[in-house]
Amino acid sequence: MKMDTRLRSILNSNPASLILNLLWIFIAYEVTRLAFLFENWNLFGQGLGTEEFLAITEGGFKFDTSAIFYTNILFIAMFLLPVPSRPGGWWQTATRVVYTAVNSLCLFLNLADTVFFEFRKHRTSMAVFEEFSGENNIGGIIGEEIVSHWYLALLFVALTAFLWTAYRKPGTPAKPIKRFVATQLITLVLAAPFVVFGMRGNISASTRPIAVSYAHRYVSDPLQTGIVLNTPFAIIRTINQMAREIPVYFTDMAEMEAIYTPVHTPSDTVAPRKKNIVILIVESFAQEFVGALNRDLDGGTYKGYTPFADELIEKGVSFSQSFANAGFSIDAPPAVLASIPRMDRPFVLSPYSLNHLNSIATETRKMGYTTAFFHGADNESLGFNAFVRSIGVERYYGQDEFMADSRFGGRRDLDGTWGIWDEPFLQFFAQTLDEMPQPFMASVFTLSSHHPFNIPVEYRDTFPDEGLHALHKCIRYADHSLRRFFETAEKMPWYKNTIFVLTADHASSKRTHDVYFGEVGGFRIPIIFFSPEGDLEPGRRPGIAQQTDIMPTLLGYIGSPDPYVAFGKDLFNTPAEDTWAFNWDFYPQYFKGDYVMRTDGTEVTEIYDYVHDPLLKDNLKGRFPRQAEMEREMQAIIQSYMERMKADEVRIEN
Repeated sequence: MKMDTRLRSILNSNPASLILNLLWIFIAYEVTRLAFLFENWNLFGQGLGTEEFLAITEGGFKFDTSAIFYTNILFIAMFLLPVPSRPGGWWQTATRVVYTAVNSLCLFLNLADTVFFEFRKHRTSMAVFEEFSGENNIGGIIGEEIVSHWYLALLFVALTAFLWTAYRKPGTPAKPIKRFVATQLITLVLAAPFVVFGMRGNISASTRPIAVSYAHRYVSDPLQTGIVLNTPFAIIRTINQMAREIPVYFTDMAEMEAIYTPVHTPSDTVAPRKKNIVILIVESFAQEFVGALNRDLDGGTYKGYTPFADELIEKGVSFSQSFANAGFSIDAPPAVLASIPRMDRPFVLSPYSLNHLNSIATETRKMGYTTAFFHGADNESLGFNAFVRSIGVERYYGQDEFMADSRFGGRRDLDGTWGIWDEPFLQFFAQTLDEMPQPFMASVFTLSSHHPFNIPVEYRDTFPDEGLHALHKCIRYADHSLRRFFETAEKMPWYKNTIFVLTADHASSKRTHDVYFGEVGGFRIPIIFFSPEGDLEPGRRPGIAQQTDIMPTLLGYIGSPDPYVAFGKDLFNTPAEDTWAFNWDFYPQYFKGDYVMRTDGTEVTEIYDYVHDPLLKDNLKGRFPRQAEMEREMQAIIQSYMERMKADEVRIEN
């Protein structure tokens, strides 16, 4: 009997009542998701099996949790604040009204998108409000849709009534009142971290809060992200990601496309060759650290920290200038694998993150390639898992897959901060490639050359801290890990039929030479192409390379037959004088020949001869004869990118 009384007391407690009230919201969200699916069955029904639906349900729960905790933070606070109120009193009534009103609005948004999704193929975000801000007939359109979709209107009324009637009121305040206040405050403090974790969508400090683009993690078709997501989440997470206003530098589109177009059309005479592709993206592997790319540094005495990369440069192809398209890890996979530069914000956090893209994965898969991406961190780290799935990569290998492989060291290979040490993970990479069907396209992103600048204990005497910066020993270890990877790979049957690319995600903030400070030196990274078959003449070629060039260069090299969109160029088939680079962290920056141009978005602010004036002391604005020509080229790149992104015209279907 005492047990029954205690159980009844727990079930009638305020924490239990709060949990039940939140449960009703989860149920209502799932009902709107099913309504969304059935209303748009013609878009989804054909390719949606049981396995796909279960994955979507798992992802949907995570996004629903985030949206529910974001939108109900006021309700939760009101419910748990120690405000004495008798049942039916003003505080309890206000709490119930907030609960019902806020969540019914969210349900309305979900049901509205059930109708409008067919036209946009995306969940509504803040970009939609901006797009239609000048329209005055939105109310009429919504009214017409309510009439034509009356059954959804009835569903909305039913769900609102359900929330109001199912609402569980808090119990009568316990006596003495001090006990009630203490209980409520303790519950509020205990609930706070769960609310934060719910809003983030995860509990790991090493992963970013989930973004709209994270929905790709749970689908095989980008269109299905509409089922995974909910509209309140899509709006909340894009509040500070409003699309930039598209600058109108060109009104004649033919003129703009004559200057610049991202559409690549292969020659009919190119013969495809199914060579494997391996892309190695090394964390913070800045050009400053590579001795072979700094022969003149320190009066010709500089050795650098990368003896293996120095050897690879001698056997491979590099370019006289090479740059990252951004300064952040999150921007590297879009740039390297899909030729998408950062345009003042990460692509995966932009309003365009659900756009349909061409990528090196989509194009090689048409040619029968197996595609994979490897990252030694937590499987949700930086949202890479979701992004690479969105661009057509079939297989993702992260920390979970490494730990499940009995051939490797398990927990002793964890660095204690980010994930797997580079050496064992690159060995895992090599061994897994050896088991993949050929031809394959695979990329790996390393992580050891990162703060807190540790290396495995067995190498601490081999690669000591030399005093300038602790990162240098990590770069030596990363370089050693690359050597070990190639030593393993060259014994495997696929090695000679492979083209390798070695690059970095970005340069490093830990600089020790003046020429690597600032907005030119701070973007310099190595970009090295190497073919063991010997079909690429080695050497450092004239011209400018950037991360977004890697995709079109490799597709040109293997003879990809179909046209595609890429915001870079084919380095092997572009004259040196026509090569260029573009990046935009704080302001647009355009490299052409020996010169770099910057603008504030409306006019040119600086032009430097960055080759002969590496410290950028002499601003040539107004004195450079090709200023107008360079400015038009940069304007064409920016306008073309933004127009295509807004219209979701960054993929050519073949």
